[in-house]
Amino acid sequence: MMMMTRCLFVSVGLIGITAQAEPLVTAFDRFHAAQPSATGGRLLYNELGCANCHSGVTGLPARSGPAIAGITQRVNAAWLQAYLAAPAKEKPGTTMPHLLSAEEVEPVLHYLASIAPKTAFKPSSAKYLNAERGSDVFHTSGCVTCHAPGKDYQPPAGVPAASEFTHRSVAFPNLAEKYSLGSMIALLKDPLKTRPDGRMPHVHLHESDAADLAAHLLDFQHSDGTTAKPVQPFKADQVLAAKGKTIVAKQQCAACHELPKDVASLPRPLQSAEGGCLSAEAKPGRPFYDLSDVQREALKLHLALPVAALDARAQASLTLQALNCTACHSRDGLGGPDAARKAYFTGDHNLGDTGLLPPGLTDVGRKLQPAWLKEVLLGKGRMRPYLHTQMPHFGKAADALPTLLAKADARPEKPLPAGDAVPGQKLLGILGGNGCITCHRWDKRPSLGIQALDLSTLAKRYQPGWLRDYLIDPAASRPGTLMPSFWPKGIAGNQTILGGDTDQQIAALIAFSALGKGEPEGFPSTAGGEFELVPKDRPIIQRTFLEKGGTHAILVGFPAGIHLAYDGKTARPVMVWKGRFFDAYNTWFTRAAPFENPLGEVLGQWPVTKAAADGAVQFRGYRLDAAGVPSFIYDVGSTRVEERFEPTDGALHRTLVWRPGSQPAPDVDHPEGLTLREQPAPQNQEQGTKHYIYTWK
Repeated sequence: MMMMTRCLFVSVGLIGITAQAEPLVTAFDRFHAAQPSATGGRLLYNELGCANCHSGVTGLPARSGPAIAGITQRVNAAWLQAYLAAPAKEKPGTTMPHLLSAEEVEPVLHYLASIAPKTAFKPSSAKYLNAERGSDVFHTSGCVTCHAPGKDYQPPAGVPAASEFTHRSVAFPNLAEKYSLGSMIALLKDPLKTRPDGRMPHVHLHESDAADLAAHLLDFQHSDGTTAKPVQPFKADQVLAAKGKTIVAKQQCAACHELPKDVASLPRPLQSAEGGCLSAEAKPGRPFYDLSDVQREALKLHLALPVAALDARAQASLTLQALNCTACHSRDGLGGPDAARKAYFTGDHNLGDTGLLPPGLTDVGRKLQPAWLKEVLLGKGRMRPYLHTQMPHFGKAADALPTLLAKADARPEKPLPAGDAVPGQKLLGILGGNGCITCHRWDKRPSLGIQALDLSTLAKRYQPGWLRDYLIDPAASRPGTLMPSFWPKGIAGNQTILGGDTDQQIAALIAFSALGKGEPEGFPSTAGGEFELVPKDRPIIQRTFLEKGGTHAILVGFPAGIHLAYDGKTARPVMVWKGRFFDAYNTWFTRAAPFENPLGEVLGQWPVTKAAADGAVQFRGYRLDAAGVPSFIYDVGSTRVEERFEPTDGALHRTLVWRPGSQPAPDVDHPEGLTLREQPAPQNQEQGTKHYIYTWK
């Protein structure tokens, strides 16, 4: 196996791995650097601009350099001159090759300065600045998915160790030498104006966020932005500019940059590895990238193959890598933030990882309606406002993605029947329905509990086939989701609506959402009074903040008058009580919901298990059977356990089931205050089981 030969170092003031020499293409560094491959070579061939000079269809969004017109109005000429002389020195990991001799740098600088923009550049201004707040913007808006976080910033989960970063971060040049405060703010407000290839996307920052972020990046500590120095004026010398024009035409700079037509580039034939761009040593008159051994070999493998189009699925995967979508999102088990960068994703911790991390992209072309996916890629219509990291806009680079993903993820679908909106309204509500509004918002109405995403746009957002599969088995599409299945294994838990027909019920949900008027049953018409939950015919499930049960408490109220609290964070039962169940007023209507207590008499409480204390248990959600009784699911190592509680005959029955074989039986603790009346039943040979009965005085 060939490995990278370049030295790596930890930047001063930053944590993470940063490159010294070879050009950094993040997805290559993360997914293809362990072993040279033609796929990795195709990605490099596109992202290093090779395809721009030498042609060759890659199937990926074109890579281009920043806009040149007006560049010395946006960037200090002294920095630009140093960058032209030694790109990798001024910006480690840059994909700009070394092109110019020492004698060519100044003429090229003057030529670039002579190219005026169609509209004069106007730097942004900001009267009030807060660099410390800008640090918060940098670390919570998604910037650290590409760039290294600062070592002094404290994310909620604590600063990760440098060893937890699995791939290099995109290094900054000396930003204070390159930009003025005004030009930096302008860049952050809309990067696509000057960087149209979308590799630095548009994050839709508020003006104050962009200003504070610029102050942070430039280490501008003054609170008054009007005191900042502008970009230093630079006037092009026309004689030198004429010489520079000849050099720019010869070096084919127009292959990557938008330049006047009289310096347009022509396709160049590929040279041998020894004499061309793949050379391990700089050659006069040739671009030099200082490639790593793995990068060079990967490019050779790609070039050795005949030009061929990728199939849609492979093309979609590589496109997402080229745009670095995989920094935030996973697809088919690849990508998503690494362990270190996860620490900087913040949002609503009550929703678990769903409330902190961007959603996965596996089957997203089958999941989302094409029109909705297009809006998502434009960064419009935030469906997850609880996520602090925002979905950016990639410009024209993402134009082909909706069609490409739809083609890649297409499969034959079983059509749903025409839906009836009336039962859909009931199913979504809490009055005899599935209680979807307990967790989900509906248009402008907040949910009755945690504020999961809005269901009023269900019909516009999701494709019916995907939605059906998701509702039947949510964890299959998003492992770790708190969303339970109300149709486990395709069987409706609610048999009273539409005869328990699963497809009819799901079609009804879609039909009511498509109706565009009304709301599910059960939203309160008043903001006062007591909202006591009384289980009558079926168990009631309610999430809340619970004293001694934490922020992930799942309460189960049984009609028998015996109730249970389960901790969805540590995957363990917490307490049992009898009598009245729970008053949901504070949970439903108080903005800062307090930690609650049950209404009845507490009978017994569970201690924290050793496995839970050690973090060895991973909660996997719960599913409801036809009677509405939940089974809680968790993993201990590689052992998957299902745990069910149900009161019968004046006792609480607890049943654990796990896969058979060499895997050990899960450790089980019993509640203090209750009597264990029966020892575990012997294991049978088909599946591991344990059965307990708890009684009380």
